[in-house]
This record gives sequence, C-alpha cells and structure tokens, in this order.
Amino acid sequence: MAVVAVVLVTGCGSADTQKNLAKTGCQTPGVSPTTIKLGLLFPNSGPAAPQFVDFRSGVDARIGLANSQGGVDGRKIIYDWEDDASDPATNLAAATTLVESSQAFAVIESSNVSSRSAAYLHNNGIPVVGSGAEAVWSENDNMFTWSKYLTAGPALSTWGSFARNRGGRKAAVLRIAFSESSAIFAQKMTESLQAAGIDVVYTDQVSATGTDPASIAMKIKNSGADVLTGGLTVDAFASIAAAANRAQVPLKVTMSPSGYDQNILNAYGPKLAGTYLFVNVAPFEQHLPAHQTFIDAMAAYAPQTQPPTRQVALTGWISADMFLRGLHAAGPCPTRQSFITKLHNVHDYTADGLVAPPVDLAQYHDVARCFTFLRINPTGTAFEVQQPTPYCGS
Repeated sequence: MAVVAVVLVTGCGSADTQKNLAKTGCQTPGVSPTTIKLGLLFPNSGPAAPQFVDFRSGVDARIGLANSQGGVDGRKIIYDWEDDASDPATNLAAATTLVESSQAFAVIESSNVSSRSAAYLHNNGIPVVGSGAEAVWSENDNMFTWSKYLTAGPALSTWGSFARNRGGRKAAVLRIAFSESSAIFAQKMTESLQAAGIDVVYTDQVSATGTDPASIAMKIKNSGADVLTGGLTVDAFASIAAAANRAQVPLKVTMSPSGYDQNILNAYGPKLAGTYLFVNVAPFEQHLPAHQTFIDAMAAYAPQTQPPTRQVALTGWISADMFLRGLHAAGPCPTRQSFITKLHNVHDYTADGLVAPPVDLAQYHDVARCFTFLRINPTGTAFEVQQPTPYCGS
C-alpha cells in the first residue's frame, strides 16, 4: 500500500517511483521492501565482555537516528544479534546463525575472536563492518574498518616513535596469559618499540586472576625499564602501574591500549595518573559537532549507557555509520557484492569528522598509522589531548 501511495503522489515516471519499484523486486537476503536486516556480533558474556559492553549501545544510537530520519531508501534498519562469549568456536557458530538462520544482509562485528568466522563470512561474500582488533581485518576485502592496527606484516612505528620522543629508551612489555589477542598485540608493540630504537628489556605474562603487582613492579625496576606498556586489561594495567609508582620505578612513559572512558577514571584514575592512551577516533575533549550528535542520539536511543561519552560506544556508532554509508552507496536495490564494491570506492571516510585523518576504504590491506594520544592528568580526573593531533608514524 505504501508503494502504491508513493506512485500515485509522485507520478509514474519519477525517480522516486523507479526507486520504490526497484525495492519491491530485490532478492538479496535480509532486504525487504520495508526493512534491511543486519547481524550484530560481539561478546556479551565471557572474559572479554566488559571491554565490549557499550558497543551495542553505540550501534543502537546510530541506527535509531537513521531510522528516525527515514532509514535508507525508505527502509528501516533492523538487526538480530548473537553473543560469541569471546570464544572462537562460538564466534563461528554465531556468525553462521546470523547468516543462515537470521538471513542477515551484513554483519557488524566487534570481537577479540573475529578471526574464527572471517573465512566463513568471506567465502560467503558477507559484508562485515566493525572494529578491527585482529590482523584478519586487513586480509579480507569484505571486512571494513577504520581502526585496524594489527597486520601480518611489520608493526607500525607510531607507538615506538611516540615513546622515544618522550624519553623512553628501555621497555617492559606485558601481556595477559592464555590470551592470543593480547600476545599478538604485545608482539606488535615490541616490534614498534624496537624499530624506534627502544630496547625491550623485560617481558612477562600476567595472570588475569592472581599475579602479584608488587612482584612485577620490582622486576620492571630491576630491568632498568623506563617504558611500561603491553596488551593488558585496564584493571591489570592499573594495578601494575600503581605498584610501579609505589616502588619508585623511574618510568618516563606508561602507555596503555585501553582506558579512554570516564568510568575508567572513576574507578582507576589515581592509579593511572600520567598514563598515555591512544585512540583512532576524535576524542570527546575536542567537542566536535559530531560528538554532540552522538551524545544526543545516545540519550534518545541508548539512555541506559551513562555517561554516554564512552570510547566503545563511539566505536559502535562509527561501525553502524560505516554500514549506513555502504548501504547508501549500494543503491535502492542493494546486493552484498554491490555494498562491498561501492564501499571500496569511498576514499575519504571520516564519520563526519570522528575519524581523522580520513580513511581510504579501498586500501583494506593498510594499517592505521595515526592515533590521537591522550594523557591522564596528575590527579587522575581528566584526559589531556597531546600534540600533535593526530600523531602519525610509518
């Protein structure tokens, strides 16, 4: 009835008429005349769940805003979601369910085990959009992200260059025991530091449940390290950083891959005082118009997330925004292949300024080389944006 009404109003020869007629004949899974269904895949349970808990809220906010503005080509965006529990086998099973049972057109994914389902999704031509936490995001042409910093090739120099420019010469690099993603990140960080002329003098595995921070701090001190970094969870990093401070370890650079969240400051601020963080989104401290749009949409469509200014929520927002960009580009009768092809033709993706510098989505093999660095202030109560912004390596 809605299609007939549009035809009567606009006239049989109009572009809107042709668009609506095209919609009725689309045969792609997940695409109906009134909706487009996607699949959302992330760890809602399991050991990594706390790192991803706000991702869905950001997705809900961006899709909610899009639907309030008429959706895409008149279609409302809906989704089914699956929990991979941070488990590789479950990740594959969840992806299979979204594609074969839910008939999702595409998948928005943020997970530390996304590599397990990557081959299945690639072989079936399923577009995947999300946060690129693993090297597989730079290997498959159906996977789109603005944030990949791990590849099978050489590590980027950005982290090492930043640490050396702030006086670092010897480093301690830690990782979580029995975590593959933590081990890979720690190795890439090690390579980056060494490429900048920083010696890695101490490495260790930290148990997520029982490592004595004081013991680790003394080992760092005895090694002569003046840089502390690695692929640790925020709570583990905060405990060890605080222990190093109590032991008077002469650290010049303390650098964590996670922790940009007001709730982190509330919980661990004094322990993390002076710690550098790096993000590949425009930090909220820059107060861009796009930040206000995000905050308003979070209040409207994900009010349970408080405060809304959380990095993981912003990651979910950008992931959904990139999906919408691809959907607009794919036209009124999108196919999975047209989505992939058209999104590769976007050479300057910024999510309205939230991603800087612009990302060329055609160069999916490339690693992100620019980050905005922030430092937690001496009282552990605020984030301070460092200059230059963004800071780029090679």
